[in-house]
Amino acid sequence: MTAQGDRRLAAVLGILGAVLIALDGLLDLARGVFYVVVGRGDHAYLPFDQALIFFVVGLLVGVFAAMGASREEGRALLVGVVLIVIVIVGWLTLGFGSGVLAILGALLVLLAGVIFLVTGR
Repeated sequence: MTAQGDRRLAAVLGILGAVLIALDGLLDLARGVFYVVVGRGDHAYLPFDQALIFFVVGLLVGVFAAMGASREEGRALLVGVVLIVIVIVGWLTLGFGSGVLAILGALLVLLAGVIFLVTGR
């Protein structure tokens, strides 16, 4: 494959990871709404907060993955580093262990970051 094809593959993997992370946020939002409807409002704060964080992380990952698909090699290197840092910080601080979708999304984003790093050199 060409470097441009590799960057496109990495962008697709990164965007797919971002969608999975945001989808896990959507499920957390639905869980929070369920807690409010059932009358357990004190348990609804954590899913609402986690949903907001997952939406923001998914948006950031999607934007950076789309930026990495451009023709500039230097940008691909930067995007690869940023995506790997987002995944590592997410695993350490956000606890992507809340759902399988977030873990799969984080793994796809990590793979996309490594591909961006390799194609950006």
